[in-house]
Amino acid sequence: MGLYPASIENYLLALGIPIGKNSNVFIVDPVNGDDDYDGQSFVKALASIAAAEDLCVANQHDVVLYVAGSSGNNLSGAVAWDKNYTHLIGLCAPSHVAQRARIFQLSTLEGASPLVKFAATGCIFKDLYIFQGVDDATSLVNAEVTGGRNYFKNIHFAGGGHASQAIDGGASLLISGGSENLFEQCTIGVDTIEAATGMAGLVFAATGGAARNKFKNCHFSMQAGHAGAIFIEVLGNAGIDRYQVFEDCLFSNLSGTAMTQAIAVAAGFDPANKRLLMKNCSLIGAADWEANDRGAVYLDSGTITAGGNAGIMQASSAT
Repeated sequence: MGLYPASIENYLLALGIPIGKNSNVFIVDPVNGDDDYDGQSFVKALASIAAAEDLCVANQHDVVLYVAGSSGNNLSGAVAWDKNYTHLIGLCAPSHVAQRARIFQLSTLEGASPLVKFAATGCIFKDLYIFQGVDDATSLVNAEVTGGRNYFKNIHFAGGGHASQAIDGGASLLISGGSENLFEQCTIGVDTIEAATGMAGLVFAATGGAARNKFKNCHFSMQAGHAGAIFIEVLGNAGIDRYQVFEDCLFSNLSGTAMTQAIAVAAGFDPANKRLLMKNCSLIGAADWEANDRGAVYLDSGTITAGGNAGIMQASSAT
């Protein structure tokens, strides 16, 4: 067994975190920790998730426990979580927004786009707040997922937290080829900064063919400052493959500016074998789900009728 006592092992098992004979646990405490420590106990905690990730070894289910406190982990450089089967867990109250296990962009850091990149496979991430809110128009992507088969539980992806970043090209979450990931009870976006046209909560990159991702019971939040702000954007025909499922998700824009549409799909998009399936989803603050009706967005929120067509999802069409 790795470098942790039975009490920690039992805690991780109760959370459903896999452990193996070589698994290690590293503690991060931005308030009381020091990156010169070994991170193997709460009294010798590390100060940053970057230092902890560096100590992790891929493919053995190492775990980083992030202790919440009065201040967050202010990143002086972008972080790439790129070791397969390693896990990052926030030790904080599991509130649904602005969780206190906080990951911030340092005000002097520029060009951090993304601020955090999830490039590994088979990882678990829980109870974290990733916030990008500094006066820097070169740091537009808050978090990017390129890895697959990961589980994101109760993460607040909070991009566009400053007017300089809530602009065209900005995104709280970018998926670039990442496939078969599950996002559960996550919040995507912020409602404190007016989003300009082109600012998006979730973006699927133009290439990469992201397939079979699922968003379950997630909240997409926006304060639109322009009708062209969007909750979800599909940038190109090759950006997604097969399906992206949105189940029991809420899309809310409570500003005085109504959005033209919730989902923007690129012109020329061929929906063959590519669908966004919206199951039991609700929308407020936008005039349409997908105004251009490209045939990619399917809804089950229309009138339910009896007979053989009951419950059949329909493509988004003119309202």
